[in-house]
Amino acid sequence: MTIVHQTPNLKATDIYSMTKGNDVRKMADFEGEVIDIAKFILYTDTTSDGDEMTILSIETTDGTRIATNSATFIRNFWDIQTIFNSSGEEAPTRYKVGSGRSRSNRKYLTCDLA
Repeated sequence: MTIVHQTPNLKATDIYSMTKGNDVRKMADFEGEVIDIAKFILYTDTTSDGDEMTILSIETTDGTRIATNSATFIRNFWDIQTIFNSSGEEAPTRYKVGSGRSRSNRKYLTCDLA
C-alpha cells in the first residue's frame, strides 16, 4: 500500500481503519446521498491478481467509513480538492454521490459539491 495523499494528521489507527477495517462500506451504497467528510486517504494497493488499484477511502463526520475505486469519483473528488487548495480556499466537506452511464451502458459513480 502506498499513500498518495491524506487528510493532515491522520493517526496510524485512522489509516488502518480506513484502509483495512472490516466496516468499510462501498461508495455505491451511498448513491444519491450527500456525505459529510471528516477525513480521507487516497492510496494505491495491489490486488490479489497483482494489478495496482487506486482507492479513495473517507470517514464521514458520523464515523462511517466508505471506500471506492471508481476512477470517475476519485477524479471528480481530487479535482475539487485541487481547485480549492490552489485558490487558497479550504476544500468543502459536503459532497453528493451521483452516478451516470457510459456509452456502453456501464454505471459509474460521480462526486459533486453538495
